Amino acid sequence: MARPRADNYEQRRQEILDTAASMFAERGYDGTSISDIAQRCGVSKALIFHYHTSKDKLLYDMLQSHCQLLVDTANGAIKKTEPAERQLQQLVRALMKLYMSSRDQHIVLLNNLHCLSDEEQAEIKGLEKRVLQIIKEIVSELRPDLADPMRTSLAMYLMGAINWTYTWFKTSGPYTPGQFADVATGMFLNGIKNDTSLVETAQVS
Repeated sequence: MARPRADNYEQRRQEILDTAASMFAERGYDGTSISDIAQRCGVSKALIFHYHTSKDKLLYDMLQSHCQLLVDTANGAIKKTEPAERQLQQLVRALMKLYMSSRDQHIVLLNNLHCLSDEEQAEIKGLEKRVLQIIKEIVSELRPDLADPMRTSLAMYLMGAINWTYTWFKTSGPYTPGQFADVATGMFLNGIKNDTSLVETAQVS
């Protein structure tokens, strides 16, 4: 008979993932051992292995959980009944808020994805592509006249710009993540709505 899970199983599992994310972001994946994580969590190595069977599995669980949260956040942020401009604004706000609250996980995603197996990397990248597709669908509503490769490029540009805010944006600064998100959204919207060269570039290429 299988041993029943403790009532705080998911909470403890998430605490371990958050602690590991902080240490991986600080020391690097290779510079952090399971013993280090256990010590900072104040638990035994055996308990860590109860939740994650190996260090590699812990990394996979962390990135899979983070990227699934990105997908869920993106889907939950937009309402198809609203104008595309409003959808984009809400989406960028939600992603900025998540990136600021999950900075460690995002650093690990960008720096340590290659440590996973090819199959696991493909799964994580698939989740990232789902977020990209959500952005691309909004871009398609905003500029249905653009060729598909240009829509993809614009979606990748915006997603990349948001992704890297963790390297410089300070939540203690003069602007909130929401305020900056609105500025970024406005600049992007003004650019793609008024720039006729987007169509010309697609035609030339």
